[in-house]
Amino acid sequence: MLFKRFTMIKMFLGAVGASMLSSCIVILVSEPTYQTTCNAFIHRNNRIHGIHLLVGGTLIGVGMVVAGSCPGTVFVQMGSGLQNSFITCLGAICGVLFYYAFLFKRLTKDEVPKSSIALRQLPELTGIKRIYLNFMFGSIFIGTAFVLEHFVPYKSDLVTPKGLHSLVGWSPVLCGIGIGSLQLFFMMLFKKSLGISTGFTVLVAQLCRMRFFKKLIPSLEPFAYGVQNSLALLFALGAIGGSFISTVSTNQFPLSEQYGAGVWSSFFGGFLLSLGARCAGGCTSGQGISGVTHLLIGSLIATAGMFGGGMLFAAGYGFITKDWLFRAL
Repeated sequence: MLFKRFTMIKMFLGAVGASMLSSCIVILVSEPTYQTTCNAFIHRNNRIHGIHLLVGGTLIGVGMVVAGSCPGTVFVQMGSGLQNSFITCLGAICGVLFYYAFLFKRLTKDEVPKSSIALRQLPELTGIKRIYLNFMFGSIFIGTAFVLEHFVPYKSDLVTPKGLHSLVGWSPVLCGIGIGSLQLFFMMLFKKSLGISTGFTVLVAQLCRMRFFKKLIPSLEPFAYGVQNSLALLFALGAIGGSFISTVSTNQFPLSEQYGAGVWSSFFGGFLLSLGARCAGGCTSGQGISGVTHLLIGSLIATAGMFGGGMLFAAGYGFITKDWLFRAL
């Protein structure tokens, strides 16, 4: 979060840019499909107030610094065999349980007024058509990511004369574009926005298939069944499987422990990640990629909280302790 190598910001910009360009394709091919997807996303956010978006986003940012991961990359780290990644996952599960047991009813009892800035979208505020805004911002984000990659390359020795199989890491810009391009398939095939933190909720919600937990935490039951929920879980499992194949194919499994956080940092960071994601109604993929793609002001607030909170925490920790533990994030 101190952007020494700009790895995360390059991937994020690439992902958001590709997602925005994907939405342009969906609008051109089937605008009703896009509108259905966008309306469904807004509906899921109609009980999340601006302060919850900001605080939730900030919790995610702090959690990313502490755990060295975002909600989506927890699954990637698990697939790569990274030390303590399963503890991060356990912390995330506890965060979901805490939210639905103690906070859900209190935070979502009132709908957000339709006039709230959190539910407004840039097209209606600017008077510019959505497809033009998405194309413009998408191109700018991807272009900025490539410029950063040019001046601050992730690695200078990723490609060796042995060819593709010898890659020890992939360009964060291209990986981000790949992630963002998934938005096209999510919208066209499932009329759903890209997001992965719900995978933790769906995983925990399977407990509600048992009568005891169903009565104990009834608010989790809606996540226990349905195609959309199954898709979120399959997406998470796919991230684990893809990461496993990637690290094994490059003889890096299990990933070196030097890239992982400590036990308590992993657990507490995971807890903050999922708690923040539930408070904000999404994580770096849900609010950060999909919400920004939909040009929702509330998603911009949440994303600002994620990066602003993470940067301030990382910098503050370094200045206070003189231990720049998070310098490479």
